[in-house]
Amino acid sequence: MEKYTAIKERVGKYKTMLDQVTKWRATWSKSLKKFILKEVKKLLDATDLVATVTEEEKIKGLEAITIRLGSKKSGIYEMADGGNERKDFFKEYGTLVYSQLFNGKVQAWMTFPFIEGLIEPRPPKLIGIYAPPEFNEDLIINNVETFLKDLIEWENYDDDDPNGQQRPQQIGFGMTAPEDEE
Repeated sequence: MEKYTAIKERVGKYKTMLDQVTKWRATWSKSLKKFILKEVKKLLDATDLVATVTEEEKIKGLEAITIRLGSKKSGIYEMADGGNERKDFFKEYGTLVYSQLFNGKVQAWMTFPFIEGLIEPRPPKLIGIYAPPEFNEDLIINNVETFLKDLIEWENYDDDDPNGQQRPQQIGFGMTAPEDEE
């Protein structure tokens, strides 16, 4: 029947997508998780970036790999108890996460640094969502580069210029003043 042609096409696409999801979910367990772990560890070794890599497997089918840069005393502290006791504020340095989604794709996202008890953390940032066949060494490298670029921007924060777009005007001897517009 011609009136069901469009629906039959959609049913076919839907069944194909369900099969694809099943294959992608199996790929995570069979090879993708191992590939991501291997590439991340290789990158960390090659760059001397210190991080803890953890496999999060508590919820099967939604597993994750976390690359956590750790935490330590921030250098900021509060004197308590009349100045006799020091309370240190700890800084979380950020995390890059590869987590499996319900549809078998994998999302890469990050958390930003923050100082516990002093600065509220920014919401996590989505770096990308990828089908398992998209994964390769270059994708992992690009994700880590994005992660580090955002960490550098956070560390170099300037409330007058949060996007790094404005540059100070040069002033001083030998510089010409802008023309007055009338």
